[in-house]
Amino acid sequence: MGRQAAVVRLVVELLPGGVVLLAAWGLQQSVTAQAALEPAAPYFCFGALAAALFLTWYYDQSRLLYCAAVVALTVVAFDQPSFEWTALPVTAAILLPVNFVLFGLIKERGVMTFDGLVEAGVVVAQVVGMPWLAGQSAFLEWGTGSASGLPWTARWSFLLAGAAILALILRRRGTLEKGMLWALAAMFVGLHQRSGTALWFYAGLAGLFLAYAVLEHGRDLAFRDDLTGLPGRRAFNTAIEQAARPFAIASCDVDHFKKFNDMHGHDAGDQVLRMVAARLSRVGGGGRAFRYGGEEFLILFRGRTAGEVLPFVEAVRQEVAEAGFTPRSPNRLAMKVEGAPPPPHPIAPRTTITISIGLADTSKGRSTPDLVLDAADLAMYQAKDAGRNCVRVFS
Repeated sequence: MGRQAAVVRLVVELLPGGVVLLAAWGLQQSVTAQAALEPAAPYFCFGALAAALFLTWYYDQSRLLYCAAVVALTVVAFDQPSFEWTALPVTAAILLPVNFVLFGLIKERGVMTFDGLVEAGVVVAQVVGMPWLAGQSAFLEWGTGSASGLPWTARWSFLLAGAAILALILRRRGTLEKGMLWALAAMFVGLHQRSGTALWFYAGLAGLFLAYAVLEHGRDLAFRDDLTGLPGRRAFNTAIEQAARPFAIASCDVDHFKKFNDMHGHDAGDQVLRMVAARLSRVGGGGRAFRYGGEEFLILFRGRTAGEVLPFVEAVRQEVAEAGFTPRSPNRLAMKVEGAPPPPHPIAPRTTITISIGLADTSKGRSTPDLVLDAADLAMYQAKDAGRNCVRVFS
């Protein structure tokens, strides 16, 4: 069920980009729309790409910066408004997906750094060497005489690159990779239509995808906790301000966390927080989990009372307690590199992690979010006083 839920969540996250691309494709199928868009197509293309270049530079995201750059260079490689699959455009179409995969795989180091300059050098080297590559590699011209669509070499390049970026999305769940995927898809559709105007239009759309991705990434940095992946305190404050009555808040605190940190180290403590966050994120009843700070988490239930959500809160408390936890060895990576055999027994003994939860809602005169949160915190301390690993509803 966990894997199925992850797949469903991924589809939902990718759906908006697909809807935008489908709407753009439908718009291009209208002769009237094409005639209206044709004069503005180049302005839209280079305006959107310029916006993407500026935003990616401003937010210091070199990977998306150079993805936008190679999209612009691919458009320039064609003799607009004519559209001919000669050796140079075929080479540009094949190298475009390769660049997307390359910039997707490397770690972000910033624009004005040594790594960022190396990435710029890679792009410049391709610009300088592309005419030579187009003239020397005969296989790049395979399929240039096809009546429609991309040459097969370019199709395979796009297909393999799309699969690679999708794998990165599954692994990292990052907004930047999603923007890269849809920008690559937009360029595939634009090149496949064999039209200079269509290429302008879809290249501009690719620029918008990249610009939106970097803005969404900036929002994630502000609203999402980097360690656990849950929304953070700022996201909770925004959500609670928008919540209509009734709503309930569950305040969750990891038991004996300081003692665990002192005994096993901060790396093991981080592992515990990630484990707890993963289980809280799957709470039922429509709850949404947040990391509020340290070892404290909050769950917001909109449109629910404390009595209605109590079974779901109790279920997630029990799930955490039954999961168990074994701290991983801090030198496990070195052991893998050196080829050492795995130890016959766990590095550290398996231990039980528990949480204490306090629950409160908007009833009984608690008319503001702060009052509900204070009541939930007080109930959480009542759970601590009651022996921990339990749920208490504010009374």
